[in-house]
Amino acid sequence: MRAGMGMRMRKLPAAGGGGLILLLVLALALLPYLPIFHPQRGDPWITAFILANYLAVFAMSWDILSGYTGQISFGQAFFIGAAGYTGGLANVGWGWPLFLSIPLGIFVAVLLGLLVGLPTLRLRGAYLALVTLFLPILGMKLVSIERFAGITGGGLGRAGLTPLAAVALRDFNGNGRIDRADILLRYAKVQRIDYYYSLGLMVLVACLLLWLARSKVGKVFEAIREDEEAVEAAGINTAKYKILAFLISSGVAGLGGAFYAHYWQSLVPSEMLSLDLSLKVIIAAVFGGMGTILGPILGAYSLILGKELLLQVLPFSVSGSLPAGWTSTIFLALLLLVLRFARRGVLPMAFTPFGSRRRRGQGGRPSLRP
Repeated sequence: MRAGMGMRMRKLPAAGGGGLILLLVLALALLPYLPIFHPQRGDPWITAFILANYLAVFAMSWDILSGYTGQISFGQAFFIGAAGYTGGLANVGWGWPLFLSIPLGIFVAVLLGLLVGLPTLRLRGAYLALVTLFLPILGMKLVSIERFAGITGGGLGRAGLTPLAAVALRDFNGNGRIDRADILLRYAKVQRIDYYYSLGLMVLVACLLLWLARSKVGKVFEAIREDEEAVEAAGINTAKYKILAFLISSGVAGLGGAFYAHYWQSLVPSEMLSLDLSLKVIIAAVFGGMGTILGPILGAYSLILGKELLLQVLPFSVSGSLPAGWTSTIFLALLLLVLRFARRGVLPMAFTPFGSRRRRGQGGRPSLRP
């Protein structure tokens, strides 16, 4: 039964149809030009979609490790922040251009993934989760050390990173950065460019990870999740594949983190290295459906856009009287309610009725087995 569930989850993207996925990507590409958005100024919904795209990248990076190999990690924010801080500090401190600072951030994230993955090879379940839980806390402590505050900015962070839109607009001043006044004057255009960066990154990561999930490596990842002892008995070096999963996961998280830092144009520990970010990543992946790659995208969009919808729908008089963080509390409660009826996530739940009806039409019993 367990193996059947794993195989069923991995086949979800194919069951959804490539045509539908392409249609959704096209719709997202045309989104900023819809008349419902403000063409002359920034729109909060476009910002929400940008944040959803980045969260989707982070959630997919977690899914390829935890959803496919079963190695549950709470440390994704550590790799996101490590890449963001490394690339960002190289950019703002040493004057490195984006095409050098971003790869540097990714490299550091992968290196840290190796350093974390090797000593935790034999850890499973709660033990691995507990060890990785301390990674974001460690990262927060390191960047907040007063001795290094002149470099990292300490607890307040550091601003002045080159915005992603600077490269696309080719509108540089003497020091290679767009003036804040110029950004404010053309905020809608800058926001649109930021949106396409985030969308392109999300689509690229999704395509690569879907290809990986359907490859021989992806099948081994799933086999490790279902029965690691059986995989070892078959003569496969599970340690090698678990390390590979850690490297891929940390690399993708670093890729997203490096771009994320330049989107914000600043390095803030509470945004880049918080345990709260790790929890959001996990919630998005679990809500959408672990072990599916596409599920984390659905979960990220539901989490970010759902919160924005609550802000837009509820009157200001109501929202203003509620304590800080009320949107997160209310929406997380709604997510838990949904998971009560969709324990494997929303995406697997959406495809299960289709599969059941098809099997009933063939005269067979509904089954999770392929």
